[in-house]
Amino acid sequence: MSPRLQGRIAIVTGASQGIGAAIARRFMAEGAHVIGMALAGEALRQMAQTYCAFTPYELDLQDHVALTDCVEQVRQQHGRIDILINNAGFQYTLPFLDTTLEQWQHTHRVNIEAQFVLCKLVAPHMVEQQYGRIVNISSTQSIAAEPAVSAYAATKGGINAFTRALAVDLAEYGILVNALAPGAIATPMAIIDGVDTLKTEAFEEWYVRQRKIPLARPGQPEEIASAALFLASEECSYMTGQVLVIDGGLTITF
Repeated sequence: MSPRLQGRIAIVTGASQGIGAAIARRFMAEGAHVIGMALAGEALRQMAQTYCAFTPYELDLQDHVALTDCVEQVRQQHGRIDILINNAGFQYTLPFLDTTLEQWQHTHRVNIEAQFVLCKLVAPHMVEQQYGRIVNISSTQSIAAEPAVSAYAATKGGINAFTRALAVDLAEYGILVNALAPGAIATPMAIIDGVDTLKTEAFEEWYVRQRKIPLARPGQPEEIASAALFLASEECSYMTGQVLVIDGGLTITF
């Protein structure tokens, strides 16, 4: 079977680690050239040294001028943009009563405003091609809430709604827009105040031994990348505006 993304040009935000890095690696293995955006410049440069099909862009997603320049450079260098993976995310782990307006606004700027801006920049090129795949990374926090993540959960709920609305607006141009909602995934975001929350006794007891997660384990970034590959490929041809939950069954249990 030929590579599923052969010759495709994909932009992946938050590509320096975790889910974003796993998606970038999987896409390159399937023939895509990946433009990886992130703040962590050294990690991006290491990926570029390892993979010839990886172009690093160190930038802050809150910098709309930098985003505009990056998309324009990609367009000039590659002639097309086929796939956009809006993966980068950020969260404050604070009770609502301790969350400031600035923290709320910062979370929204990174998690959802940047997705809007990148879609605005990339969509016209996809319209011109009459082809495109946009995948927004949401979270199970958009479906069922935990304590101390009110700003983050609000952005992820917004991403779900934005995904549906964007899918309707862009469908006539051959552009499919979907979202992935990961559950407990072993990434750096799971480390809070130096503690890996997926390895604590509380997690092991409730989520694993008592099977609050029916599959009784955290997920791996590569498992999210596999789903992203489907949504970014031509195999996904009649699915748009959907939020695909990948959580080991977490949100189906009482």
